[in-house]
Amino acid sequence: MRPVLRTLARLLIGTFGPVFPELEGFDPAQGQAAWSLRNDALTAPGERGDIVVFSFYPPGALAEASWLHPLPLSMKLNTTDADPSAWRASRLKFCGQGFFDSAEALRDAHERGEVRVCAFGRAVGAWNLPRRATPPLPEGRALKEAHGGVAWGPWTFTVSQNPSSGPALLDVRFRGERVLYELAMQDALAAYSGDESSQFFYLDAAYSLSMLGASLSPGVDCPRDAHYLSMADYYVLVKGGTADSDPTRARDFWPICVFEFTEDHSIWRHMGNDIPTDVRGLVRRTVVVRSIATVGNYDYLTDVKLREDGEIEVKTQFAGYIESRYFGPHVNPQERNFSTIVRPDLAGPVHSHLVNWKADIDVAGARANALRLTKVKAGPVPGSTLRGTNAPLVSKYLEYSLVDREGVGTSTFVAHPEHPTNWAVVDRAATSASGNPRGYAIALNSFCTTQVLPGDHPFVKAIPLTQYHLAVTKYHDSEYRSSSVYAQYDGQTEVEREQRLDHFLEDGEQLIDEDLVAWIGVGREHIVRQEDLPVVSNFGAGFSLQPWNFFTQNVAASPLAQ
Repeated sequence: MRPVLRTLARLLIGTFGPVFPELEGFDPAQGQAAWSLRNDALTAPGERGDIVVFSFYPPGALAEASWLHPLPLSMKLNTTDADPSAWRASRLKFCGQGFFDSAEALRDAHERGEVRVCAFGRAVGAWNLPRRATPPLPEGRALKEAHGGVAWGPWTFTVSQNPSSGPALLDVRFRGERVLYELAMQDALAAYSGDESSQFFYLDAAYSLSMLGASLSPGVDCPRDAHYLSMADYYVLVKGGTADSDPTRARDFWPICVFEFTEDHSIWRHMGNDIPTDVRGLVRRTVVVRSIATVGNYDYLTDVKLREDGEIEVKTQFAGYIESRYFGPHVNPQERNFSTIVRPDLAGPVHSHLVNWKADIDVAGARANALRLTKVKAGPVPGSTLRGTNAPLVSKYLEYSLVDREGVGTSTFVAHPEHPTNWAVVDRAATSASGNPRGYAIALNSFCTTQVLPGDHPFVKAIPLTQYHLAVTKYHDSEYRSSSVYAQYDGQTEVEREQRLDHFLEDGEQLIDEDLVAWIGVGREHIVRQEDLPVVSNFGAGFSLQPWNFFTQNVAASPLAQ
């Protein structure tokens, strides 16, 4: 980037001041401009490129404040060639003007008086810095669990963490019966709106959903008396913004905590109608596995809660800084189509947060399961009419079916409020006295979006998992995660046997009485608001794995009964 910046030195210093370390006269007392890369997912298949964006680090402010100080300067960098000396900058935009084919073209246009300059916001203060938190306690109080094994009430499981994709629970058992072989986070996507120069996405597993964080802070991230689990970190950010990724210099840190939690409502409750009245219920006690990862401007706060009634709730909250853009009403008025204008010179683009999980459900340890759909429909009751008329009596009814094969539209699902459906992985060979197969259901806990872009959009082709709330495939050792880290930069190029959910689905394999894997996607569209400054109030999305005729009754209401 140094040659490009030197070519534009007169324009850049005249517009933004001496804030570029690469240029002569740099004055750190006035702040610092820095550039970073965004994947250019709109490049043609077979090519690879980056979008170079610039931000401003205000003097005396936290570095994170730069997320709220974008500079109105960007360009594209073609990185297809393996030789960096062959990389070229093109399609430059400056103060909403462009595209310019090269730095020289922008410089020459400026010298001819054809380029207007614009002001940018340097103001700092309470609006872009969060209130200082209470200092955390020293890490020395952290408690370690041998091999990550956890036992609590009816539950036993092992906690692990993948260096790329983050937290996982293995061999999850309720009263000795296996429920899950694996419950593991797969990826977290943030996809941003905009024109050709502004659309990009992050697949954060490509950066690491585990090792970019720090040890959890007792009293802030987790209760002070929680058990803190040690993991190895060999991808460490060092001073100057570079990363040391040498596994031989791995360090211990504590990114996961486990604690018992009494929730603010009961797990069941009822008041008898006798006089005097008799209120009975059970406080909802939960064991919580909490993992927090920070990737750039966003923090991912993930809770897995295991409850006494056999339910497992998974929720990821999104926190941190928005990624913002420069806005000028006469410079880039079209930005209003893509963003909320949160300050007179600052835009917050709408973007999606989508998280994908792998749930290898083994009902009571069985590896021969089926996916059973229970749909709630409405239709006429045979032989019945509305009283006093000849009109048919319409009722809701249940329609049961088994999904026999893999495939898009066959074993993929999107929740729809007008077509309520229960998805359950069941063991047909194990039925209750009532004739119901034992199983575990997958339920969304809140309104969750899926991909709103069309299927032929480069983002969707790179990350097909974003199109579904649920996809179910037959288990294979070779199909171990739903997305590839390489999709971050080369998502339109097909790689044989790459880890991509659409590859798993295209086999059309038999799903009845097989070992099944559920790939679960939840997310939210983040429409930015002014209250997202300086940092957002945490929000998120999640799902639950619920016992579905797995027990003969509510085991929390009658703890000794199975």
